Amino acid sequence: MIFVLGATGKVGRALVPALLDAGAAVRALTRDAGLGRIDPRAEVVQADLDTADLPALLDGADRVFVLTQGHSAGREQAVAQAAARAGATHLVKLSTTGVHFGQTDPITRAHAEAEQAVREAGPAWTILRPGAFMDNRFAWRQTIRDENAVYVPEGDPASALVHVRDIAAVATLALTTSEHEGATYELTGGEALTTEQQVAALADAVGRPVKYVEEPESAARERMMRMYGWPAEAVDGFFALKRESAAREHVVFDTVERLLGRPPLTFADWARENAAAFPYHYRG
Repeated sequence: MIFVLGATGKVGRALVPALLDAGAAVRALTRDAGLGRIDPRAEVVQADLDTADLPALLDGADRVFVLTQGHSAGREQAVAQAAARAGATHLVKLSTTGVHFGQTDPITRAHAEAEQAVREAGPAWTILRPGAFMDNRFAWRQTIRDENAVYVPEGDPASALVHVRDIAAVATLALTTSEHEGATYELTGGEALTTEQQVAALADAVGRPVKYVEEPESAARERMMRMYGWPAEAVDGFFALKRESAAREHVVFDTVERLLGRPPLTFADWARENAAAFPYHYRG
């Protein structure tokens, strides 16, 4: 049986049905009440890892997909160690390409520490390091809805965004076969697109022009705090991460095509799949 943490997250929502379609038995963990979002073929468990009885949760699981809310190294270390004690034979850890590039932001450092904990826990392991997700572009919904526009900070870098279904497909391979034990895989899309190119692809998918607006960092900071309610330190962290990753987001890895035997899904694919999520409420 495969135990999937973060089953209602971006990757988990795609991974659970992929595993089930591959014939695996799945126990899916969620800490929220969104149980209806999990494939009904899975055994669903609602629990908070900080208070749950980890040995009981992991009882009977031979393989574990490791990803916790907040990317906590300590929490993932506890899961890895409990999985080892429960008899799990393989841990698959979802990390980030930032570890490959040696980034030093807090999220990347936590992932690097969690990777090491998974490697040291005892069972066989596989590390998956995806780059930026295409799903991150759902952040554009509000300004598209209100203004039919996308605002980006000046100098926003080109990015080889990856589709979560490609991440889930690679994770499914790792969790259902033994061929990927001891491997570390960087995962990206097949091409690096500028943000302007991404907006153009989304405009083509929704069937109308969408305005692309670059703004100074000061204006972008103010917008994030106003729209998302982010505190100043969170916005500072976002821009620090962007500055550190700017020179690397364009890097394309061939891992998805090499492992899956097909090209990665494109941003145009993602835009067509999600066009209905970007309506414009004209206020003329």
